[in-house]
Amino acid sequence: MQNCGSARSFRSGDGFSGGFSGVRAGCHAGSAGSGNRAAPSRRNVKKNKGFPDDRSGPRSDAGRGESDLSAQLPIHEAGPIELTRLADPSPLRRCGLSELEDLATQVRRFLLDHVSKTGGHIGANLGTVELTIALHACFETPRDALLFDTGHQGYTHKLLTGRAGLFPSLNRHGGMNRFLTPTESPHDLIESSHAGTAISVGLGLALARKLDHDPSHVVATVGDGAFVEGISLEAFNHAIVEKTNLIVLLNDNGYAISPGFGAFHEMLQGEAGRARDYFGSLGANYLGRVDGHSIGDLMEALEAAKAADGLSLVHARTVKGKGWAPADDHPFRLHFSFPFDPVSGTPRDASTPAPGYPEVVAEVIDGFMAANRDAVCITPSTLYATGLAGVFEKYPERCFDPGMEEQHALSMCVGFSLAGKLPIIAYQSTFLQRAFDQIIHDVAFANRPCLMLSYRSGFSGYDNPTHHGIYDIAYLRPIPNLEIFYPKDRHEARAMVREILETIEGPVLVMMPYGPADSIDPAAEDARGGTLFEPEIVRDGPDVAIVAVGNKVRACLEASELLANRGIEARVVNLRRLKPLPEAALLEKIRDHARVVTVEEAVLDGGVGSAVASLLFSAGENDRELVQIGLPASFIEAGSNAELEAAYGLDAKGIADRIAGIRNA
Repeated sequence: MQNCGSARSFRSGDGFSGGFSGVRAGCHAGSAGSGNRAAPSRRNVKKNKGFPDDRSGPRSDAGRGESDLSAQLPIHEAGPIELTRLADPSPLRRCGLSELEDLATQVRRFLLDHVSKTGGHIGANLGTVELTIALHACFETPRDALLFDTGHQGYTHKLLTGRAGLFPSLNRHGGMNRFLTPTESPHDLIESSHAGTAISVGLGLALARKLDHDPSHVVATVGDGAFVEGISLEAFNHAIVEKTNLIVLLNDNGYAISPGFGAFHEMLQGEAGRARDYFGSLGANYLGRVDGHSIGDLMEALEAAKAADGLSLVHARTVKGKGWAPADDHPFRLHFSFPFDPVSGTPRDASTPAPGYPEVVAEVIDGFMAANRDAVCITPSTLYATGLAGVFEKYPERCFDPGMEEQHALSMCVGFSLAGKLPIIAYQSTFLQRAFDQIIHDVAFANRPCLMLSYRSGFSGYDNPTHHGIYDIAYLRPIPNLEIFYPKDRHEARAMVREILETIEGPVLVMMPYGPADSIDPAAEDARGGTLFEPEIVRDGPDVAIVAVGNKVRACLEASELLANRGIEARVVNLRRLKPLPEAALLEKIRDHARVVTVEEAVLDGGVGSAVASLLFSAGENDRELVQIGLPASFIEAGSNAELEAAYGLDAKGIADRIAGIRNA
């Protein structure tokens, strides 16, 4: 067990200071041998609901004098914590400020050294180093609950909870999770992948502990981008009314994924008094603004929050990408996850990546918006993943980024459509599911023109099991008035989107996968008319009919060549239209085959395979053998698309082996 001494001194060179007498005596959070903790005055917390003046900028220690409590405390010299030997965060609760600041330097160096090699979300994590150290110095996990709203903030937490040795496996199949997960550590209470959930979960925990007379603490660390999610504001509103002890640590770096904006952003970034007055008027204990890179100031504010009654909001100003110069020149302050050069920040792989589906389709959207003044484009804080940065720059008056507000973004599309505009909205599949009710209640019921582009359908790489787009076919298929298409390659995608934009009459959704945009049939780019949306035979053979969905067409074509080597000739059908299922056209293409196989990179329950099964049964064609190849209804681990395809039998070899098996059965 590492030990940094038994007495502590908290001083910081800038940012937050003073405010609450006694806080700097220590932040032992009930740890063994910590001695008495001088608590801040609750009366003072309630009176001020924050700090009495604007401490948002740098502040020097000069002039504090001998009356400063921290100057009167003894400083015990001790060796620094060795980050790579840290098994749990308990030693932090026995360290002085200088040791904690040394630890912050170690963490930042460790992250740059390791994440530059493996890839990972570096920008947000560099911005939360001191904040996370302060949390673990003041609270005792897992007894105290620390919730992080999205794991983009979680790497320092992983290091402090004994996972330094796992970092070389980041972005490896079966390796350390990019986000936080209970399967990895008891210090991770929930999966932290989608923004906006921490305050709700934290309130439930806090109320349950209140019912159980449990005095432990609950802290929800929430970014300013996640704070304006609808669910966050709903939970915050409720938490104030409940008057239970819950701490919300607002990590305000001015960004969601893209730069922040809006009324809340302006308030948080403006004069400190505005935020203090606003949150105070709601009944919250507002503590801030705190320099989010001053461990001492953060600990003082957190101790004040622990001693307060009701909901406390600790407002910490941080810098995304803190301590690394390349962040200053990056449009999203290093919101990327590929390996990079630790000096320049440029990708380690210097080759130009093949364009993905977002870039391919963005060219079509650009051309359409140039010719159609009534077209508008929306994406909820995912410019980087939807290829629309150039479109937004070119048509700023008709492009809208509402922030991480997926539900609002989709309902807003209905308003545009009612006014005669054509809304084009782009999502990542994992975030589209957050607007499920809006798809049904607002878009489908209105039955107005609205083009929804859903990227990263299917496997989505190393982000997290929660990020795979493998459920969308199943939950979207039952929705009335909704048309769904899935192109086989980039040429078909361009042709489909172009044709839809020119002919759209109701809600349409186009699904596209993650990764480089495939090229199977360049001639498809010139396709026009209704036949573009009907099933097509891309390879013929008499022995088995394979119905392939979207990104599985390539794998099925390759599987058919492997099958041919085994004496099995397969017909491969590119389905194209998923909803409504083109029943007559599909039956025509599979009716003369005794064996039919459906292949989809999605869960089988409620998927295309089940739709084909229902079609064959209702058409009286259920005398043939039907095999459905897809995914179980479970959470699939993170991994590269190739690794996951092989693991779940969705690569060419796996498909061919499965089909050969049924032929020989």
